[in-house]
Amino acid sequence: MNVKLFKKLIREAVIEALHEELPDIINETLAKQNKQTLRENQSFNFTSADIAPLPGDVRSSLMAKMGAEFGFQQPQRTDLKVIDKVDESTGEKINPYLNFIADAAANMSPMDRSGLRQLD
Repeated sequence: MNVKLFKKLIREAVIEALHEELPDIINETLAKQNKQTLRENQSFNFTSADIAPLPGDVRSSLMAKMGAEFGFQQPQRTDLKVIDKVDESTGEKINPYLNFIADAAANMSPMDRSGLRQLD
């Protein structure tokens, strides 16, 4: 008989036996120790209305502490500004993303181009 096949059969039999018998073994052990079986059937129901909002200073201090723990600098809050610049020579609005799009197009690999063509 092939030794590797024999070992594989034994291994599968042991795994199957453990899967079948392990819950009974655990329950018997708990019964001997006079402990109750754990039952995980508790459910919690809550909505965002149940939770009081945190004041701004608590949120910012918590954010700073978590950031420091993870190695990030404290974020600088900047207000987002809408870019409504107009090109004076043409009178058209300036697209703030145009440079990014042109750079992406210039550095695109043939595989990237092929993938974009397949999106049609």
